[in-house]
This record gives sequence, structure tokens and C-alpha cells, in this order.
Amino acid sequence: MPADGSERQASLEECAELCDQQTAPVPPATRRRVDLTEGHLLRRIVLLAWPIVAASFLQWVMGVADIKMVGQLGPEAIAAVGQSRQAVFTFMTVIFAVATGTQVLSARYMGERTPERAAEVTRQAIILSVIFGVLIVPLGYYFSPSLLEMMGARGEVHAAATGYMRVYFFGAISLMINFFVISALRGAGDTLTPLWVLLGINSGNILFDWLLIFGIGPFPELGVEGAAWAVVASRTIGALILLWIVSSGRFAIIMPLLARWRVDLGLWGKMFYIGVPSSIQGFTRNLAFLALFWILNQTEAGRMAVAGYTVSVQLRMFGVMFGLALMSAAMTAVSQNMGAADPERAERSGWTVTWISVGATTFMALMFISLARYLIGFFTDDPETIKWGTIALVTLASALPFTGASMGFSGALRGAGDTLSPLYASLIFVSGVGPALAYLLTVTLDLGPLGAWIGLAVASALQALMVGWIFKRGRWKQITL
Repeated sequence: MPADGSERQASLEECAELCDQQTAPVPPATRRRVDLTEGHLLRRIVLLAWPIVAASFLQWVMGVADIKMVGQLGPEAIAAVGQSRQAVFTFMTVIFAVATGTQVLSARYMGERTPERAAEVTRQAIILSVIFGVLIVPLGYYFSPSLLEMMGARGEVHAAATGYMRVYFFGAISLMINFFVISALRGAGDTLTPLWVLLGINSGNILFDWLLIFGIGPFPELGVEGAAWAVVASRTIGALILLWIVSSGRFAIIMPLLARWRVDLGLWGKMFYIGVPSSIQGFTRNLAFLALFWILNQTEAGRMAVAGYTVSVQLRMFGVMFGLALMSAAMTAVSQNMGAADPERAERSGWTVTWISVGATTFMALMFISLARYLIGFFTDDPETIKWGTIALVTLASALPFTGASMGFSGALRGAGDTLSPLYASLIFVSGVGPALAYLLTVTLDLGPLGAWIGLAVASALQALMVGWIFKRGRWKQITL
């Protein structure tokens, strides 16, 4: 009997302990984190994805505000910002290598239930941001005029674009810290914290745009350069906030700033193994877009076609950024489930995210096509810019569903560790077929700017078909990291 009483007492204590655990307050880091390895898959994906989509919308709003304010300075200013941004992104594709590696490894380690390794990945990414920033800033400053000249920029457009690019590069380190820390948090399943940070950053960017482009109050009137200084200021503030977040111990990534900062070449190797193909893909894709600017500058429409294309890209970017957001969600979902040794759930995650991306981008494409002229007219009242911008938007929007599919499949493959397949598809179609077809239609067959945009649209559709076929084959399930 005493033994039975002891067992009964032990059982009561175990029950009490279990009840305490169930009713104890959930730590903030756990509340914010979405675990994709268990529970209702669609619900978990929606919980993960909606803050990323909202953050992408904020990025798009910031870009719209940029072009709207710069557009008041004239078509030359719009063309300058459009060409300089494309050139900047070409220089800074190294960001995408480290950001992709950071997100995939962070998600994989969280799936393996080793959060301390995810924190170390974040630390290594910050170290790399400083090293790369020290290299990129002088290179970007020195080569900006030459690169813009190669793109076909001339006269007033070249001068304004050079000033914008040189200022932009001053914020390279802060920009990379923003990318890398946000990628680490998203990989860990915390997409809500980056949303609130980006809300603050983008609000500050728009405010600084207004103050520095037009010289409001005591601030100098800097014109196009003011838009670049707005980016630098807002991203620097954002970097400081994000460093506090990961060092505070209150969020999904817990990385004490006072711990030992040492280089981990093993982690660097994994990050670059995952991320370098994505970086090469981004670099070659941007080279293809630079070639597109060069082709447009060869037409009779010239800078007016470039200005119209710049406006259309900013509108289409909403659909593209939605796709990029879901690509990020696919990377996290697939990587977490591969880390948890559940490739079948990883495959279902990839298909689910991709179908959401296709549905959303199809809706946006229909909206852009039906409202194209009114949307372009919001940015500028120049009739030639409106004409070419409308043609560009209608043509490129028709391929937007394929872009959404391509990004969904590519994110899923990268999350599994297969970053070479999306690279091959991009090299073949976006960097090869697209520019070649654009040149053939625009210059050889004399279709004008329309030919360039048709070439880009066809290349996007073919790329989507290829990465979809690769994902369906399922060989990525055998990859180990």
C-alpha cells in the first residue's frame, strides 16, 4: 500500500508539472516562430508567408514613392534612377549568395532542432557583410561612370545616374546586414519581426526621399542623389535595429554580440556552396537586364523607351516581389522539412507555395494589363513615356504567372540544397535566349522596343517550364548538407 501511495503521489506530481508546462507563458521567440515540420501544412505556410508578402509590398511601395518623387524631376531623372539601380544590383549580387546560404542553413538547423548553429550562421553572415562591404564600396564608386556608359547612358542621364550610384554604394555594409539578418530570421521561421523592421525602414526611406530630393526645411535639395541618400540613411538605422534584435535574446535568432567573433571557414563553405549559384544567377540575370537597357538605347525611342520601361518595371515589380516573397517561403518550408528528414512533406510544401504564387501573380497580371495606361500615368504626364511604359507593362505582365511559378519552384529547389538547377535554367533562358531574342526582334527585325520586351517575356516562360520539370523529377530529395 505505501508503494501504491508513492506511485500515486509521483503521478500527481508529473501531472502537475505537465499542466504547468502547458499553461506557462510561451517565450516571445517561440510565439513569433513558425515551425513548418508539423501541423496543418497550408495553415503553417500562410502564417509563414503573409509577413514576407506584406514586407515585399512595403518594398514595392517604397520603390513606387521613389519613382513618383523622382518623376517630378522629369523623364531623364526616371531613366537615371532605373539604369543606376540595375547597375547597383549587378554589383551587389554577392548579397544574394550569402543571403540565400544564410536562410537555407538557418532553416535547416532549426529543422534539426539546433538553434545555436542557426545563430552562428547569422554571426558569420555579419562578418561577411563587413568584408564584402569594404571591397564593394571603392569598386562601385570607381566603376559607376564606366558601367553606366556601357549601358548607353549619356549626357544628363549619365551624370544623374553616376551621382545616385556613388551615394548608394556608401550604404553597402548596412544594406548587406539588413539582407543577411532578415534572411536568418526568416529561415528560423520568424517572418513577423522582419515585417515590423521593414515597416520602419521603408517609412523612414520615404520621409528622407521627400526631405532630400526636394530640400524641405533645413535639408539640402539633392534631386536624384537625395533618393540614394534616403536609402543609405534608412538602411543604416535598420542595420542597428536588427543587430539589437538578434543580440537581445527575445527573438528566434539568439546571437550575443559580446561572444567571440571568429571566422568559421566550414560554415562559409556551406553558405557559398548553397548561395554562389544563386549569386551567379542574379549576376547574369542583371547583366541580361543591362543588355536590355543597351538594346532599348539603340532604338529611335531611346531614353523615352528606357523611362517608360523603368516605370513599368516598378509596377510589375509588385508581382515579382510577391513571387520573391513566396520563393523565400518555399526555401524555408522545404529546408525545415529536409532538416527534419521528411522529404515528402518538403515536396508538398514546394507545390503548395508554387500554386499560391501562380494564382496571385495571375491576378496581378490581369490587373496590370487592364489598367496599364492609368497606372503608368500615375508616375508621369509625359506622353511618350506613358506610351512606351504601357506597351512594356502589358507585354511583361503577360509573363508574370510564369515568373511566379519559376520563383516558387526555384525557392523549393534551393531550400533542398539544389541551387545549380535554377542557375542552369536562368543561364539558358534569361541570360541567353532572352537577350538574343530581344536583339533579333528589336534590331534585326526592327520591331523597336516591343521586340525587347517580347524576348524577355518568352525567356521567363521557358525558364518556368524547365525548373518545374526539374522539381517534379524529385532528385533534390537525395541532397544532404
